[in-house]
Amino acid sequence: MSARAVKIKRKNDQDKPGDVQSITETVGANTSTSTITAVAAKGALATTAAGTLRTSITDNTNKHNAAVAATGVMHSKNGLAAEAYNNLAAVVEIEIPNDPDAWKAFGFELTKSEATAVPLPGPVVNGGVSNGDFLGTADIHHDPVAGAKNYTHRVTKGDPTKDESYIAVTSPTVQYTKSSATVDVPADYLNVPLFWKTTAHNTAGAGPESAPYGGCRING
Repeated sequence: MSARAVKIKRKNDQDKPGDVQSITETVGANTSTSTITAVAAKGALATTAAGTLRTSITDNTNKHNAAVAATGVMHSKNGLAAEAYNNLAAVVEIEIPNDPDAWKAFGFELTKSEATAVPLPGPVVNGGVSNGDFLGTADIHHDPVAGAKNYTHRVTKGDPTKDESYIAVTSPTVQYTKSSATVDVPADYLNVPLFWKTTAHNTAGAGPESAPYGGCRING
């Protein structure tokens, strides 16, 4: 299984001051009591920056009719709070690595709501082969595999129990997106019994290869 990367979302001075203030205050309070010295120190700084931004927001609201000066101050304080939040996030990621559950418990927002594990696809079953509509082609079909993005095929004209005798199917393509496909058979593989193996793939990687199937001849 493979997990998608998860990081703590960063803030900037273009984000809404109220949102920056609220989350910075939350994570600052939650991390300032951490037993990890570096985390606690950055948490305390974030708490202070959030408090300063809160005061600036209040002042700006009270002075909205003369907002030019007040807004400039608030924008600056918003940037400082966002910077304190980001510094804290960076330290938390270093000191408590690869632990999105702990980060969420502190109150941080993550780049993805949770790590989504993608399971490998299962094995291909019920494979079958027949002659294609054109000489030298084979129609391969099998049951669809849940979660599969594509399939690859291998073929042998030798002993089907010997894995090293199989070659990859590369024509007309290497990967096939459907559970039925028409493939080109090499000239020296025509008119002899052929056995096939198929593998399902997705973003996590390759699933287990199928058992050998087929046994029919493809006409040239």
